[in-house]
Amino acid sequence: MKIAVCVKHAIDEGELRADSAGRPQLQGALSKMSTFDRNAVEEAVQVKESKGGSVTVVSLGGQDSKKSMKEALAMGCDRAVAISSAGELDTLSTSYYLSRALQKTGPYDIVFLAEGASDTYDGLVGPMLAEWLGVPFVGYAKKVEAGDTTMRAEVSLDDRAETDETTLPAVVSVVSEVNTPRYPTLLQIMQASKKPMEDVTLDSLRDERLPQTAVTVTGLVVQSVTRKKVIFEGPAAETSQKLLDALRKEGLI
Repeated sequence: MKIAVCVKHAIDEGELRADSAGRPQLQGALSKMSTFDRNAVEEAVQVKESKGGSVTVVSLGGQDSKKSMKEALAMGCDRAVAISSAGELDTLSTSYYLSRALQKTGPYDIVFLAEGASDTYDGLVGPMLAEWLGVPFVGYAKKVEAGDTTMRAEVSLDDRAETDETTLPAVVSVVSEVNTPRYPTLLQIMQASKKPMEDVTLDSLRDERLPQTAVTVTGLVVQSVTRKKVIFEGPAAETSQKLLDALRKEGLI
């Protein structure tokens, strides 16, 4: 079975800082593989281990994106396709270039993605990618069972769960509950550097369907959080009780 998984090298939202005006400081910000993408990589590798075949990891971004791809290779992917892009692209253009890379390096039976990127969380690349490829899309899967020609997925919705079945090839996005991502060993990390990584340019992927960028980010503002800053003073037993009373009053316990 030929499997692909798309990953994003994203801003580490847990380490992001903001200035006095509430604007995130992106210059020099730490970055990593998008948190949810690790679940997508893990699921792709698990399907390979149960069904046989290979996993190709595909990413679009600058040179830093190769760090995430090497991590995916260490987790068990077999080869990587790095789409070089220095500028920011909207989700439509991102899904287009990913689809073109998958068409050139495929075909694939299953393409895995996360439910959304941990930095922007648009959640649009998956269904757009399926549309470009002309294959079925299953979103928010929390359990995946891949057959030879079909795939069954338990899908997590707001008010219920349902089971969807589709023919292959297909695109599927997974939620974080689908698995627990593995941590590569030192040996696996060293072996990952020997696995093939193909560099692809945007120019080599363009065809007559190239979309025009339709969305431009004009600004970002961090959501403000106001804390009550309540301080309890006194002996430990007394302050502990005051804390419990305050939490109960707020309905937190």
